[in-house]
Amino acid sequence: MTAVTEDIISRALPGATDHGEGVVTFALYAPRKKTVHLSASFNDWDWHGWPLEQREEGFWVASAQLPRGKCEYQFVVDGSIVICDPYAQEINVAPGEEPRAVIDVGRPIYQWENEHWQRPNLRDLIVYEMHVGDFSPEGTFQGVIDRLDYLQDLGINCIEFMPLYESVPRAYWGYEPNYFLAVRKSYGPMEDLLRLIDAAHGRGIAVILDMVLNHTGHHHPFMKLYPWDESPWYGNPIGEPNQFGLPTLDFTKPATNAFVRDVQAYWLRVFHIDGFRYDYLAGLGANKDGQGLPYLMRTARDIRPEAYLFGECIPEDPDLTRDSGLSGVWHTRFRIAIECLIRERDEEPYKWDDFEATVRSFDPTTQGYHCGSFMLNYGECHDDIRIIRSLRDEIGFPEDVAYRKSALAATILMTVPGEPMLWQGQEWGEATVRQQKPNKIHWEVLETDEGRCLRQHYADMVRLRRERTSTRTDNFAFDLIDAARRVVVYHRWLGDADQVLVAANFSREKQTVTIEFPAHGPWRNRSTHDLLNVTGSVELTLEPYCAVVFTSGVS
Repeated sequence: MTAVTEDIISRALPGATDHGEGVVTFALYAPRKKTVHLSASFNDWDWHGWPLEQREEGFWVASAQLPRGKCEYQFVVDGSIVICDPYAQEINVAPGEEPRAVIDVGRPIYQWENEHWQRPNLRDLIVYEMHVGDFSPEGTFQGVIDRLDYLQDLGINCIEFMPLYESVPRAYWGYEPNYFLAVRKSYGPMEDLLRLIDAAHGRGIAVILDMVLNHTGHHHPFMKLYPWDESPWYGNPIGEPNQFGLPTLDFTKPATNAFVRDVQAYWLRVFHIDGFRYDYLAGLGANKDGQGLPYLMRTARDIRPEAYLFGECIPEDPDLTRDSGLSGVWHTRFRIAIECLIRERDEEPYKWDDFEATVRSFDPTTQGYHCGSFMLNYGECHDDIRIIRSLRDEIGFPEDVAYRKSALAATILMTVPGEPMLWQGQEWGEATVRQQKPNKIHWEVLETDEGRCLRQHYADMVRLRRERTSTRTDNFAFDLIDAARRVVVYHRWLGDADQVLVAANFSREKQTVTIEFPAHGPWRNRSTHDLLNVTGSVELTLEPYCAVVFTSGVS
């Protein structure tokens, strides 16, 4: 073992830590074990020649003086258990062998160009969910960088990445994580992800990471160290039993809390991630001692108080999430309601024949949360069938009708309370089959008339939302619900000068309705740009499967 100062040893963190000038510490938490050795490329993979010293109960540490560049290592526990570092920031995998952790000694610290960028307010977020492997033909971070101008032009200001860390053997979507700190190598090196986040911030786009902390994959190093009933990390969940059959982290155990705290700190500090989308809140749960979900919120906000923290709780449970410290939740009920309205079918708990009850779900006061901005609304996500595929291929609507219905759904999404989210390619009518394997989106659809027109409509609606503050308030009121004709009219407002009125026809017939605008004076039709001078009730004709948006004033 290379002699280093006690100060450096005392500053050892779990995993491999580069302290500068080639001094590296290696540390592993493994309580109740008798020995831990370092097996590495720099000691000819000797299982027994490089012991770690137990500095405190269960925390084993060694140090080494290493040359610049990458070296590989593993831990050998009690002479026979070989594991990859649970804190590995990069891994190499050979077929049939235990993965090897990699440390890049002397790697330059990334110099951020947009460290002090202005992040959007929570209420201003327009989120774009993305799977890096499927978003571009390249399937890499660089492929995303090359298309940031496209996203900026679309008007979104937040990317929500599906999991970016390694899952070996690989689960394509990333929801069976085995190395929470290692960037998925197939997407590109760590430096490319840093450049991507920096470039996004330079365009005013925030970055959220899908964070899976309820469970690990079956091949996580923790699984090799202990029998299940002796594990410092695994055990019974605070929430529901894991419905996926995956090893569940026990948030009543100190080792689990320390690990998930470190994972969150790594992504927030090293990568300047702006927040998280927490997967599977029903499994995480919360107890009277503030363990589980509340603990995750506290530790994330200790590191970055302004972080966007969203959660996925299906079915929705306002009692669990409302006062947890979350910024908001994926509002699944919105997706189900929109699905019911555009599919013209029952989608539990909503009924096509109970039109009024379905559209009243747009009102945030009916949803059990303290404000509309707590709801992240969406019509598509990675878990659901695509709108166009559902309408055209499953139900049998003609393609032009499917596109009109998608445009109608976009109008509603961008004009009701709550932050809107798109799933990659939704804006042009992507219709891929839902599958957990390579599933590229089809950029060539943008070259078709249908794809180009739908994308323009989405961009127009995004621009409306960004221009009109009223669409980002909690102010919402119905002006008309005509269940027989499947027509709804509602408006948003921020004082008299900023008002938006939406009239939507969900029926297959043209409908003429009489509307009482909330104020007299000039109103602009956002589709035709015609100016309407309102002095009383207005008779309005709505095309089938179409919405008309009016904004107050001449602009």
